[in-house]
Amino acid sequence: MAKKKTLSDRDLFLNFDFPVKNLNANLLKEEAQLKIVKRQEQKLSKNQLTFNKLIKQIEALEKQTVKTKKLAFELTIAYSKEILPVEEKLGKAYFEFATFLDNYVQNLKLTKKQDVDFVKHMIGLCDTALTYTEPDEHQEALFDKYSEVSYKETLENEKVDMFEQFRDYMESEMGVEVGDLDFDIENEEEALKYAEKLREQLENKQLEEEEKELNKKKTKKQIEQEQKQKLEEELSTKSLRSIYISLAKMLHPDTETNEEQKLEKTELMKKVTVAYDEKDLATLLKLEMEWVHHTSDNLQALTDEKLKLYNKVLSEQVEELNQEIFQLKMNPAYVNIFDLLDYSPAYAHKCLKYQKDDLLSELEGIKKSKKAFQKQPVQKQVLIKYLKEASEFEDEDDDVFGEFLNSSLYFNK
Repeated sequence: MAKKKTLSDRDLFLNFDFPVKNLNANLLKEEAQLKIVKRQEQKLSKNQLTFNKLIKQIEALEKQTVKTKKLAFELTIAYSKEILPVEEKLGKAYFEFATFLDNYVQNLKLTKKQDVDFVKHMIGLCDTALTYTEPDEHQEALFDKYSEVSYKETLENEKVDMFEQFRDYMESEMGVEVGDLDFDIENEEEALKYAEKLREQLENKQLEEEEKELNKKKTKKQIEQEQKQKLEEELSTKSLRSIYISLAKMLHPDTETNEEQKLEKTELMKKVTVAYDEKDLATLLKLEMEWVHHTSDNLQALTDEKLKLYNKVLSEQVEELNQEIFQLKMNPAYVNIFDLLDYSPAYAHKCLKYQKDDLLSELEGIKKSKKAFQKQPVQKQVLIKYLKEASEFEDEDDDVFGEFLNSSLYFNK
């Protein structure tokens, strides 16, 4: 029943970050193609084929990240401009109609069953209204009149339910003792302190698990595997660093006298540094090929052993990019449009248009409903027939008010 809105970090109890690499669309322009090309009468090895496949995946995922961020921004703006104002009108219209019905029945004597049906319908109308708008004082009083639980109590119960779901997850999945809801969720300072407290618990738990793992008696095979993994990490770090050093020598702006080229190298050096910090091997290799070797022949010369290392780093990068895209879509800022982020921009915007059309149609249905009652004011038969139709719809689907209000026989008279 809570109004749909863009959630803040405070609403989520934890001030989670959603890190996404700062991918600049301009930096994704055509660069030197990073691909191992087979020579005449030569077949690419398994590791060479894997290298090409991973590079292709990374390029696609980087472009997808940029497109997703752009689409998320566009849809958020469109939703705020096109959908939210209509939802606000619709919420008010539902409350106005509920208020009208409340006045309509004042002089009617309803049977016990009719009264139960009417109360149920009024609660449904108010609940639907609250998904679109916040109530004013009179609307809140109307809700309280028909609901067994007041509006304020309902909000508190929702907060508690949400917190308990969060607590169950943290304790069962993360093994962290969350405790009771002994702080004001609406108070940002208190919520942030609570988030920090949980972070400390998570970090301590992770350290404890790492310490337990270290103290475990390891088998000879585990020791050999760890040594191999450590060696691979050292070699891959050395490989990344050697590429970084060769690029730094070539692109360092202090070695450039031409001001225009100096600015270009400054920007490129920033990109190199970010790529190195993030272990973005694909970008480093592209820049190395473009600025140092000026050819893709150096990729042909990579040994099978080095390719294995590169493929391991590239596989990790693919996984990270997939995770970043997932986190981007799950960002609370996009709660109203996240289900559209898998679509093409044209189709996503079309979906928003359909959503707006449905809301406008629902709004028109409420207006017709009110007019239908006004044509024959204070007639019990009109209300009974209306409630019967509503009850039939509600038996099929709980969320039916828009559909019902548009289809009721009264509205076509």
